[in-house]
Order: sequence, then C-alpha cells, then structure tokens
Amino acid sequence: MERWYKIDNAGKIFHAVKKATNSSVFRVSMLLHEEVEHEKLQEAVDIVLKRFPTLAVRLHKGVFWDFMEGNENRLVAEQETDYPCQPINPSSNNGYLMRVLYYKRRISVEMFHSLTDGSGAVEFLKSLVYQYLSLKGKNVEAEGKVMLPGELPSRYETEDSYEKHYKKIEGNKKKEARAFHIEGTPFEHPGNNVIHGVLDSTAVKTAAKQHGTTITGFLTTILINAIYLEATRYGNNEDPVKIAIPVNLRRLFPSKTIRNFFGIVNIGMFVSENMPFQTVLQEISTQLKRKTEKQHLYEQIYDNMKRQKMLSARFIPVWIKHIAMRYGFKHLGEQLKTMTLSNLGHIQLPTAMNEQVDRMELVMYPTDNSPINCGICSVNDQLTITFSRSIIETDIIKSFFRYLTQTIGLEVKVYSNNWGINGETM
Repeated sequence: MERWYKIDNAGKIFHAVKKATNSSVFRVSMLLHEEVEHEKLQEAVDIVLKRFPTLAVRLHKGVFWDFMEGNENRLVAEQETDYPCQPINPSSNNGYLMRVLYYKRRISVEMFHSLTDGSGAVEFLKSLVYQYLSLKGKNVEAEGKVMLPGELPSRYETEDSYEKHYKKIEGNKKKEARAFHIEGTPFEHPGNNVIHGVLDSTAVKTAAKQHGTTITGFLTTILINAIYLEATRYGNNEDPVKIAIPVNLRRLFPSKTIRNFFGIVNIGMFVSENMPFQTVLQEISTQLKRKTEKQHLYEQIYDNMKRQKMLSARFIPVWIKHIAMRYGFKHLGEQLKTMTLSNLGHIQLPTAMNEQVDRMELVMYPTDNSPINCGICSVNDQLTITFSRSIIETDIIKSFFRYLTQTIGLEVKVYSNNWGINGETM
C-alpha cells in the first residue's frame, strides 16, 4: 500500500509561504575528522532513508489540501557547490524536499521545513553519519542515542503531534507590537552568506550561569544589544527589538514524532540608551521563562490549530488557503520579529561517534523581513553560532562576536563561506 501523510500544522505554513527569497530550507551539518567518501555516503543514504518514511516523500497537490506521498526514487548525495539553504526544486531532485550534501569533511542535510523541524533533521543526520561511519569500518555503537537504520519506524514517529496535543483552552493572547526590522543591501547575486563562530561550550555555559541565566537567554541578550546598536545607527529606536526563538515542544509534551513539533516565542523589548546589560538580561530571562511554560505553549498550539479546525476550511480550495496563510505569516509572524535565533542545544552522540565528529552546524534561512538569522548547536564541548545573511552589512554580527570576545573574554574561532564576497563557498 502506498504511504501518504497529511502535511502537519506548521508544515502547511512553510508550504504556503516559500519563494525565492524565503526558501524555508534549513541545514544541519556534522564535520568529521576525515574527508567524506561520496560512494560510502550514497550507500548510507540508500540504507537510512528507508528508516524515515515521513522524509522519503514527494509533494502531491490536492484540491483542498496538498499532502505527502511515498517517494521510491533515489535520493542522490551530492557534492556541495553552491550556497546553503537555497530553494529545493523537487523536479530536479527526484521529487524530494530534502538534500544530502558533502564538502571536504562536512556532511549536510538540508530540509524543506514542511517535512520536519531541527530535532527531526538531527535524528536523520545522526542515523546517516552513524551508518556512514559503519560502512567506513569504524567501530561505532548506538548506545540508544541513534535511530538505527535496521529498525522499523514506530507509528509515534509519524504522528502529527500538534493534532494529538490540541485541546480547547482559554487563552489571554495580547496583540503584539511590530518589531524593529533590519535593513541592508542585498547581494548582487542572491544567495546566503554564512559566518560561523566556534566557542568552548563549557565556557559559554559558565558565563551564562555567572549572569544568572541560560545559554539561550545570555546569547539572546547579547544579540538584542548588538541589534540595538545597529538600530540607533539608522536613527530607529522606536520599535522593540524582538528575537523569535523556536521551542522544541517534545520537551514538554510527550512525543516521538520526526515531523514538525515546535512553537515560536518572541522575546524582546525596547532598549534605551545607556541601559545596563544586566537590566536587559533580567527582562529577557524573565520573558523566556514565562513564555516557555507549558500553559503558554498550550495556548499557542490551540491558537495555531483552531483556524484549521473550522469546518468551512475543509471546503476552501488550497490556493485560497495559501493566500490567507501568506497574509498571516507576514502580519502575525514576520512583522513581529527582528530575527530568529534557533538553539538546538547539546546534541547527544554515542561515544564512538563523538570521537569521529569534530563539531556541528545549524544554518537558518534568511527571509525578506529577517535578512539575518542565527542557528546554534553544540557537540564535543564545541558550541557553533552560525549567522546566515542575504545582505552585505555585517555590523550586527561583528558587534555580537566583539562583545563575546572583548567584554566577556571568550575565545571565538570565526570562519565563513564568503558568499557575496568573492563567490567562493565552503
């Protein structure tokens, strides 16, 4: 019987809003200690993809809703030759909405966000690298931290957890103010420049703890201050600087799904001249704690799902629904944030895999209203902060890393793909 899946609640939004300047494609990567062998990587892809049925799909267009159906074509692992997170054209990708890429020591998985979120992509990448290392003859054990390619997928991995945890709830949602938006000069040839900063995870955690907050709260505060400096340079300090932070709902609601299951909380404030760092930090930490509580996220699930629960929506053609979703995305999403900061946290790998992996990267895609976005993840006590941008200006990024090095005293190793500078990629 041919497999098919409804697109989940979040996936429908990404499907509706994708375009050339908003690819809705993100990337997770592992950098190994040895250069990648293409043949072994392709063999690993062939084996592992069968373990993840909700990723091995193609888009099927319907009248009232589009849906995903099983794809039996081969997903080809390719050498990376272009910028990260570019739009995926299924017609030139054997129908797939994902890519597997390699470049020197890096293995990357790029996902169209309708398929899964960062947590789901990491699980696929872990299994892929595990299988690749096994094929290379490395003695790796899963230790319960990897979804083994030979296992049968559980029905819990394919569920729509938004639907499962949806319940009517009385919320007290307040109208949010428009956020400050970063302006800049687009690259002459459209593409994404990425700038990575690698830090010692323990050192960052210690610094955050000394300031009485989490790593996410600490880095979000530094980022808000950096953006504020940029805002005042252009004479705009009337709008609050707000950072959209994805929250992995699996940490609060029982779920093993490999599909999308995350929420978004907007964290930010008006920053005035000479406002102490600790004042900003206290407010950001308070907001982050309050908005990631289970009750608040329950309200968000309900608010996002209720429109799709309207009986009339079942009979509205999909193209009309997409117009409504694009409007909501712009006015209830993009207008209310300055930038996205996604922190996948510490990635748990088996001991033997840790010995083969140097570090990891998370690359978010820029959008029209957020031409700079940030992805964070850590492994092997190395925390990688990655800024992706579609504009030439780097003032915010420089200010952010300068604060970490000069004010906090942390050592940061910075490298880039140099897109838009000399045309090279890495």
